Parts: sequence; structure tokens; C-alpha cells
Amino acid sequence: MRPSALDRKLWRDLRGSGVVVLAIASIIAVGVACFVAMRSAYHNLGEAKDRYYARCRMADFSVELKKAPLSDVSILGSLPGVTEIRPRIQQFVTVDLEGVDAIINGQVLSLPDEHRPIINDIVLKRGGYFTGRLEDEVIVNDAFARHHGLGPGDPVHLIMNDRRREFRVVGTAISSEFVYLLGPGSIVPDPARFGVFYLKRSDLEAAFGFEGACNQVVGRLSPGVRDRPDALLDRAELLLEDFGVASTTPRRDQISNRFLSDEIRQLGTFAFVMPAIFLAVAALVLNVLMGRLTEQQRTTIGTLKALGYTDGALYLHLLKFGVVVGLIGGLVGCGFGHLLAGLMTGLYRRFFELPRLENRVFPGVMASGVAISVAFALVGVARGARGVLSLEPAEAMRPKPPEGSRVTWPERIPWLWRAIGTGWRMILRNILRNGRRNLVGVVASMMAAALLVTSLMGGDAIDRGVEVQFSLIQRSDVDLGFRDTRGRAALLEASRLPGVDLAEPMLNVGCTFRNGPFEKRAAVTGLVPGARLTSPRDAEGRPVAVPRAGLALGKTLAEHLRVGPGDLVVFEPTEGRREPMAVPVVAIVDSFIGLAAYADLGYLSGLIDEEFAVSGVQLRVDPRPGPRRELFQELKRLPAVRSVGVREEMIASIRKAVVDTNAAATAMMIAFAGTIFFGTTLNASLVALAERRREVATLLVLGHERSAVGRLFLGETLVINGIGTLLGLPAGRALFWALIRTAQTDSFRIPTASPWSSFAWTLAVGLAFSLAAHAVVARSIARLDLQESMRIRE
Repeated sequence: MRPSALDRKLWRDLRGSGVVVLAIASIIAVGVACFVAMRSAYHNLGEAKDRYYARCRMADFSVELKKAPLSDVSILGSLPGVTEIRPRIQQFVTVDLEGVDAIINGQVLSLPDEHRPIINDIVLKRGGYFTGRLEDEVIVNDAFARHHGLGPGDPVHLIMNDRRREFRVVGTAISSEFVYLLGPGSIVPDPARFGVFYLKRSDLEAAFGFEGACNQVVGRLSPGVRDRPDALLDRAELLLEDFGVASTTPRRDQISNRFLSDEIRQLGTFAFVMPAIFLAVAALVLNVLMGRLTEQQRTTIGTLKALGYTDGALYLHLLKFGVVVGLIGGLVGCGFGHLLAGLMTGLYRRFFELPRLENRVFPGVMASGVAISVAFALVGVARGARGVLSLEPAEAMRPKPPEGSRVTWPERIPWLWRAIGTGWRMILRNILRNGRRNLVGVVASMMAAALLVTSLMGGDAIDRGVEVQFSLIQRSDVDLGFRDTRGRAALLEASRLPGVDLAEPMLNVGCTFRNGPFEKRAAVTGLVPGARLTSPRDAEGRPVAVPRAGLALGKTLAEHLRVGPGDLVVFEPTEGRREPMAVPVVAIVDSFIGLAAYADLGYLSGLIDEEFAVSGVQLRVDPRPGPRRELFQELKRLPAVRSVGVREEMIASIRKAVVDTNAAATAMMIAFAGTIFFGTTLNASLVALAERRREVATLLVLGHERSAVGRLFLGETLVINGIGTLLGLPAGRALFWALIRTAQTDSFRIPTASPWSSFAWTLAVGLAFSLAAHAVVARSIARLDLQESMRIRE
């Protein structure tokens, strides 16, 4: 079937506008790529999570206890909605690897002596299950084993109950409850300093005196109760309160699941916000392009109407132009988006231990990407094509009357107009007389600048958060966590450790806060008056004294509970009397990690019926390698120590995991925003050059240098992009705040950051891409055929 005359014209129009079409298609492609990449990564993570949870039979809740007989915890299995429970033993230990001086924290968990399906099952990666031939066998979590070069047959030494025991690795494994593996006090995975070790239940019973007992129960719920387990967990807590319930945790609050679920939720949000900006710009630019192209083809369209072509046929012909541009951008964007999704999925493998986390092709996402690109392209074309089609054939066949010499506002100010050079007069006249279509360039530059500011401010905010949290708030070198609450003797013992210059006690009490219908599980940190190693700060970074009576709540926690200074909040601790108490909120402090709450250590001790309780000690230590090595060797021998956190190692792991990743995302966003700057500038300049070819040729014939003529176009570009970029600076700041409100979680709060550095970089990047686009325009001016240009009809 031969193409129609209009279709042949369409292809000629596309070829004739090749560079301009590619510029617009590239903007569409970036928007579609963002959509496809984020939605694909969203599905990759979500489906891998669902498959993994089903395979491991992920627990819907857990109950942490001091110690409870198995016969007593079995009552949980009879509660309505509970389908299955599994009692187990868990303890924190110290790992002593040959040739490693640093402290390595570990968690041991019991598994059945013989392999069978269980709740929170493991997936073996190397080696096998317990053989039964050896007494001291261990299965190590795979990330820790890979980092330290451990494999089946290798020895591992664990310090448990003041005994250093050697175990033989029989296998490495992963488990759905440790997709995002965090050690005590950590906020990013660090397999160098924390590992999970699975031991036979019989070994752990003997090691910790738990024959016929457990200190944790995990369970699964029926579908009708799974999404609302709070009432059931309250009932479980009452039933087991005689055995020291430390906490009850529904799946939504399980730390690994929370990090993974938050990431999936944020991906789903960003997959719509970011692409919408690019596609809206593309629609605006297409609207202007089609308006200009139809004006250029005014006489051609008038002739076609006179020959009998209907308005509908011609409108459909012009809509096809938009469809082709949308298809080009959509298909390229889908391909690029799939590659980008692969990079994002590979990045997620660094943080999340998920089997079969692969980058898959999702036909629905691809089809949606193409459909969205075509839809936005049609929106841009539809309005831009209506102007000429509304004319009668006789009127359309005549060239468009020249625009009147409308006086612009600078011309009404004589002293200002005289002070402006001839070149800038031409630039300002052209910009102001075509204000409506130049407004599109301003809006496009504004959106590109807003994206850049948002991305750059995100990087600066994370840097500031790390600096404030670990330079101003938490200033200790080493943090010790004890297995049980202890007294003054523990503080005295810690202060006498080798290399310790200063020791300050801490008391962490898990609790539930309530304010009317608002409820949140968190922990309160007790500090001694005048503490120097933890110093709460307000929003301006000024120290906040911990009140002698009452609480200082972190901003995020206070917002959750809808409370402020002077309000009362119900405090129900998980230890001591475990009775609800009304406690005053005295101050609000700033914290970027976790749900912070502070109290005077003596006051908090009284709330849990203790005279002076300590759950950990913060240390300032001698920075020299020798004393530090001696300190770590001594800490490995202390049975009371549950965990050891080293400040410099935590900062290094955060920077590696968060800051470096954000740097890669920022570089990608610069490329995307640059595409908008480059594409819109190139499109506007090339179409303007096509419209003003005779004007340009006349200037050249009169003796003006091509570089001087090029500077006229450059001046227009700089004014339009400059205005748009300046408007984009506050818009980007507002967009940044809107996005971080969406991205904020209980684990992280992105802090305020000075925008001035981001503003400066945005101006520099916008200028660089604008100059790059102008280089293409200057080349077109240099290659302009003067004779052909002078023949153009008015």
C-alpha cells in the first residue's frame, strides 16, 4: 500500500526538522527513562521481596523475652489469628577472627538440629546444613562470610558467656529477616563489623542455660489479622509479662523489612514525580514547535485546504508528527530506562540481600512508558497546530502579515534604551515581542534548574546530617552496649579500661509513647547532667540541656505524637514497672537518625524503678593504634559487653553506603537536567534561526561577522535561560522540601542545608549546557547559504 501524499509530506517534515525533533525526543526519552527505570526497580524489589518472604516463611511478628519455658510460650499458638509460632534462642556475641584486631559484633540464632521447614528459614548459598557429625558447627550469613573470606571448613571463634569457642563453618546462608543486615547501633549494613551465626538449638541451650526455654518467639498470622496485629500483640504481652517481655514487634516494624519497604514506597512515589517534570517540558516545547512549524507551512496548508483536504485530515496529519516524536522518545526512553533499572537494581544488591534480585522486563511498564510519551507529545502538538487550521484557505495561502513594530517597555525609558548597545536592543526586542513562546523556554529552564537544585541540596543535606550527628551530637569514639542493665560498677569498670580518657554512662529504655490516638514505639536515652559525649542540639545546632525532669523529644518523634514543649505524653517502658506514666515534654531537639528522645539518667532510672541504671557507656579513647588495639583486646574478654560501636567505622560505612551512592544519583540528575537545558535551547534557537534566515542573511550581507550574529542568538539564550534558572532556584528548594517530606522515615530525617552552594552549581551547569547548545547553533549560522536565504519569500 502506497503512502498518501500527506504521509510523504510528514516524512519530509520530520527529515527537515531532524535536529529539532531529536532534541525534543531526547527530553521525552529522559522522562520515559526515569519512569521505566524507577517503576522497573520498584517491581524488581517488590517481587523479589514477596518471593523471598514466601520462600523463608517470613514471620509476621516477634516477641522478645528475658527467658521463658517452652511450655508457657506455647499458649501464643492458641490465640485467634495465630497460625504458627516458633520459639528460639538469640544472643549477641563477640566474634574473634584470626588476624583481626577490630571488634566484630555478632548475633547467634538457634536452628533445629535437623533441617526442616520453619518460620524465618534460611536459604543456603554455600555448603550445607548441620551434619550432626561435629558438635561445634555453625552456618554463617553469606555477606559476612564473603567479606572475611570464610567458607565451609573454616574455623570461627565466638565469645559466648565468657567462653571463647571454636566453631567449624558448614555453610553460608541468607534469610528474609536480614535482607537489610544491621548491627547494634548501625544504620547501614556493614558486613565487616557484624555477622549472623546460626547454631544448633542444642548448642545454644547448653551455652546459655536455656534447656527447655527460649528468649524470642516468632510467629505467623492469618490473612485477616496480618495487617492489624496490634491488639493480638498486646494480648501476647499480657500473657507473657511474667517472663520479662522486652518488646513485641509486628512485621511492619521489623528493622530489615522497614528499610526495604520504605525504599519500595519511595520508588513508587518518585516514579511519577520526576518523569512528570521532563514530560511536561517536552509537551510545552512541542506546543511551541508545532505552532512555529505550522506557521512556516502556512501557505502549504492553505494550498492543501484549497485542494480539498479537510481540516480533520490536516489536523490528523499534524497529530501524526507528534505521535512519531512521542514514539521515538518513548522507545528510546524504554530502552535506556531498562538499562538504568539494571544499574539501580545492581546498586540495591549492595544493600539488600535478596536472592534472584534481577532486572526484568515488565511489558506493562514499557507499554505505559510509550503511551505516556505519545500522550504528552499529542498534548503538545494538539494546541500548537490549531492556529493555522482555523484560517480560511484564501487567507492561509497568503504569507503571514509582518508583525507590527510594537514598542517594548524598555523603549519607553529613553535613558535606559540609549544606554543599551545596538545588539542588546535587537535581543530585547525579539524576546519581548515573542514573550509567550519565549515563556516556554523560561519554564523549561526553571524546571531543569529546580531538578538540579533538588538533587544537589540532597547531597549537601546528607553531608550535613552526617557531620551534625557524628561531630556535634554523638562525639564518643567507642560506644559499649551491655547485655543487661547494670549499676555504677559497670561505669567504673569501663573507665578503667586501657586507653580510655573519658567514660560517660547511658541508659536506653525501650517504650511506647502515646498522645491520645497517636502512638509510637521508640526508646529514651538517659544522659548524666553535663554529658560531653552526647550533646542534643536544636534546629540551629545549639546545645540543648537535658531536662532534670521530663523529656527532650526529637523533632520527628514529636511530629508523630503531635506534641510540643509543655505537653504531656504517656510513657510506657518495656522494663521496670511497665506502667503508663504521664511525662512532660520540656524541649524539642533535632536528630537525623532514628526517633530520638532524651532524659536525665537519674530521672529515667526512677521511671523504671532503679536508683542508677546503666545500659551502656560512651568512651573517649586514646587515638594511637597501640592503646586502641589493647582496648579492643580487653573488650573481647568482657562477658557483659553486648555490642561495641566504633565512631570512625560507622562514619566510613555511612559515607560509603549513602554519600557515594548519592553522588552517583547526582551525576545522573545533572545529565538529565542538562538534557532539558540543551534540548530546549537547541530547539528554540534552531527554529528561531529558520524563521529569521533572511534577517540573518541580511546582517551578514551588510558586513556583520558571523560570530557577531551568533552572539545575538547567544544573548537571547542567556537571557531566557538565565531568567528561568533564577526562577528555578527557589522552585528547586521548594521541590526539595516536598520530596524529603515524602522520603522521610523513622530511621532517617534529611536535615536542612544551605542552598547557596547548590544554587552556584546550578547556575554553572545551566550556563555550560546553554553554551554547548549554542555551539550547534553557531555552526548552523556558519554554514548558512546566503543566496538561498535571501530568496525566501516574505
